[in-house]
Amino acid sequence: MLELTGDHIQKLNDEDLRELVVKLSDAELRRRGLPVSGITAGGNQTAADGGLDVRVEVATADASRLDFIRPPVTGFQVKCQDMQPAEIATEMRPKGSLRPVIKSLIAQRGAYVVVSSKGSVTDGALQRRIQAMQKAVATEPQASRLTVDFYDRVRLATWVRGYAGVEMWVRGRVGDRLQGWQPYGPWTSDQTNSPYHHDTAGRLIAKTSGNAEAMSAAEGIDILRQKLRAPGGVIRLVGLSGTGKTRLVQALFEPGVGNSEPLDAAVALYTDLGHSPEPSARDMLIRLGASQQRAIVVVDNCNPGTHRTLTDIVTRHQTSLSLVTVEYDVADDEPEATEVFELAPASDAVLESILGRLAPHVTQADRGRIAEFSSGNARVALALARTLERGQTLIWSLSSNC
Repeated sequence: MLELTGDHIQKLNDEDLRELVVKLSDAELRRRGLPVSGITAGGNQTAADGGLDVRVEVATADASRLDFIRPPVTGFQVKCQDMQPAEIATEMRPKGSLRPVIKSLIAQRGAYVVVSSKGSVTDGALQRRIQAMQKAVATEPQASRLTVDFYDRVRLATWVRGYAGVEMWVRGRVGDRLQGWQPYGPWTSDQTNSPYHHDTAGRLIAKTSGNAEAMSAAEGIDILRQKLRAPGGVIRLVGLSGTGKTRLVQALFEPGVGNSEPLDAAVALYTDLGHSPEPSARDMLIRLGASQQRAIVVVDNCNPGTHRTLTDIVTRHQTSLSLVTVEYDVADDEPEATEVFELAPASDAVLESILGRLAPHVTQADRGRIAEFSSGNARVALALARTLERGQTLIWSLSSNC
């Protein structure tokens, strides 16, 4: 869909390539509803790893639900080079002895996969590499238990194209971003990845058929996730500027918020129409839908007309797309095929908590004054807090500027 190819993959460095395999393993398990606790990867990419960079364990019963991961355990050895058959043999048998970790995979009836970001092989070349891998373990008892495979940059790109958010991450790592589009990440001005702060009072208001039902942000997050988890869901989040709408949408993909599982970050795409995205939100949804690529698309600063256009596209591609639009708009219109939610201003307690994290130099007393003055608007509160220098108080600052 995004025309990501093996040429993008071969530009990744060692650490990014290993992180990509971790992201893809995580994404594949989450898509199938399987636990991700079986993924292990750690240490510096250049450090001795015993022959495996990433290890993924899953239950054998889930074999039919997976594609690039082979139950019950798959070991990935990640290489930023074109591994020839002789190099593969040396990698598997350094100094002539089969690596213990590969012996362990044989005992577990597992799989050993070499991932090469520089390799781009024909079917014949692929078979020669697989034969070299089979020969490397041939002398081991019960060697036939081990599945071996070789993923070149083309096969790896195919794996990546199954997850729109991962595609966008790869583009960012190799300097080929699509203008105005981002994968899951800190979409707000707060780049600290700090925990989401929310009220226990009814701050999120569901607006349906003229009725308004208030709920806490945590309760609302669970409801929004439920509506977006399956393809076809369309949500419109409105509210005054500075109330934290974008931050709430970001929290939908974060663990530890609400009582439900977070949405799959690997399929999240975000854009702000104020940044003139290219392709446009309309064209992006059309491309995603045409390729039947699962995606949860978040469109910020989206006016009602554009929302209706995007909703029509999602309606035509209900098996793959979900949509969230965000806007400063508290009108009572209820677009068709859309769940509308309004986010009310934050409580003083939440604003004080945010100030304590993002403006720690402000005294506790001033945090209370700023929160009260800001009337629930986090953007105003932060702007006021940043006018204070370390050691100043709000009263001193105001009097000195009179």
